[in-house]
Amino acid sequence: MSLKGGIKDLQKKSTLLRLYKIFSKIQYENYPSLERLVREISYELGEVSERTIKRDIQSLRFDFGLPIEYDRKRNGYYLTENCNFPFPPLTSGEVLALIISANLMQQFKDTPLEEDLQKLAKKLEELFVDEALVNPESLEMALSVSLSPIKLKVDIKETFEKIFTAIRDKKRILINYYTISSGERKQRKVDPYHIYNYQGVWYFFGYCHFRREIRDFALDRIEKVEVLKENFTMPDNFNIKEYLNSAFRMFKGNAEKIKIRFDSYEAKWIKERIWHETQKIIELENGDIILELTANPVEIKRWVMSHGAHAEVLEPESLRKEIKEEIERLKEIY
Repeated sequence: MSLKGGIKDLQKKSTLLRLYKIFSKIQYENYPSLERLVREISYELGEVSERTIKRDIQSLRFDFGLPIEYDRKRNGYYLTENCNFPFPPLTSGEVLALIISANLMQQFKDTPLEEDLQKLAKKLEELFVDEALVNPESLEMALSVSLSPIKLKVDIKETFEKIFTAIRDKKRILINYYTISSGERKQRKVDPYHIYNYQGVWYFFGYCHFRREIRDFALDRIEKVEVLKENFTMPDNFNIKEYLNSAFRMFKGNAEKIKIRFDSYEAKWIKERIWHETQKIIELENGDIILELTANPVEIKRWVMSHGAHAEVLEPESLRKEIKEEIERLKEIY
């Protein structure tokens, strides 16, 4: 969906919620006046004009066919007969989208977006009041989406907000970053491009002026962040989606061509999935397969070793050597 299309959908949903609120007040309250409707709707949903409320009431009357009338003596609106708000029925796909959205919201826990998403969930509950249609317990029994998120020990709300703001405003940032591999803390000046979530952990990537290349940074390892007054411009030839897709799982950059042989037992599972967009599978006569792909060797090393004796790296030789050394260290432990 395009950004323009997404904005239109949000505007439609916002209008639908406002129409429902107006109808509910006319249905359950004692002849609410126009002034009262403007005041209460503005308090609950944000500032609206008298003209907007008038237009909404006309829409409820003529577009939705609801029996709303105005009583001059009581200076308020009322229903001439009992009725309910005519919500459009949800398709099975829309119900599924609600379930998945509810699961995805868990990724935004402990970020500045958590409160806004909770408000959105509350509005959805108000919109879809028919419990038989959208009942959270019923939906959970029907389907779930497991994201297996990792729980962070560090509060990243402030860091998330500053970096997100810097990305939006195209401002450079200065971060004090703890590199777990070296155990060092260094200050980095970075042009932040994009925030993303991987297995429940939040990262951002951008151009690191210290390394003079694009790097990824974990938000929970940032000890301090300062948004600078310096502006930056993202290179015209840089594609965010292509960069994200270049990773086998998370690691990007330093990609090499890798060949892995899987025995006939493990091959059944390897063949049924697309592991990377560069992959190529060669099937051998004995049922074994060779998986070829271009990715970061560090990440592939961990993945290959998770398959135990069912997987053997054929190329490059440097990766074979690293795995062999790792196995020797394991033999010493066990």
